[in-house]
Amino acid sequence: MSKKKKRKKQRPRPERPLPLKWEFDPDIPTEDFFGGQSSDTAWSEPLEDFIFIMERGEFLVWEAVMAREQGLRLTGQQRAAWNRLVSFDDAEDDRILYINGVSRPSEPWYAILNKLVPHLRIEPFRTFDMHYEEQCEGWHRLVQCLNEHAHGLSLPDGVASPVEVVPAEVRHALWLQDCFDALSGLGQEAELTLEDDDQRQFRIDDFVNSLREHKDSVRYFALTLDSLLTKVIVPERDRPILIRAMQEELGIRSTADRLADYL
Repeated sequence: MSKKKKRKKQRPRPERPLPLKWEFDPDIPTEDFFGGQSSDTAWSEPLEDFIFIMERGEFLVWEAVMAREQGLRLTGQQRAAWNRLVSFDDAEDDRILYINGVSRPSEPWYAILNKLVPHLRIEPFRTFDMHYEEQCEGWHRLVQCLNEHAHGLSLPDGVASPVEVVPAEVRHALWLQDCFDALSGLGQEAELTLEDDDQRQFRIDDFVNSLREHKDSVRYFALTLDSLLTKVIVPERDRPILIRAMQEELGIRSTADRLADYL
């Protein structure tokens, strides 16, 4: 009678990355993402670097390396990243200290992100000021990047998705700022005013549609027309026109009414 060889039962791979320890021995090189510079003075270049590294999957690869070092079972995505890393090297258990000539980040990807994101905020948003393109478009680009490339990365306790690693107050403030872009430029030149019929029509339409799209952020801050206009500052001659147009568009009775109720 033949004996069947018993197969070793494999543990299922974890669905989410297991918690990593971001503590390293002195002989393991690490990279300060900001290069020793304050993110206050150098936010634009790190923003581009963060998106580039995320798109290339390097944060995921380093997390896979660290998970193996710490004896943790890899997720399917971590294992795939690890396999790409060692596919040209038979010595799979050799210590990996550099990838593309760069050492591992000294802190988690979400800690880096939360040092970058606050510097995208423009408070208050003055429509007549000049703003950097990266500030106006940076949050949109980051959210798109996270939605496309961050799944499979480790998350802090209690956080369900990559975008939610950013505190709610910061996220909602940036979504409102995204809405304010519809009014950007008012007052920068004489002809850029809501007194002009064409300017008023397309700007108000875009602004209201953006507020509707981000109604959760409007509700988060319990905004009224009065409080909204402390966050976005328009020229004095445009302020009464904006208020009147918003009231007509949305049927708002009082500038003290909660705006979300009309969206």
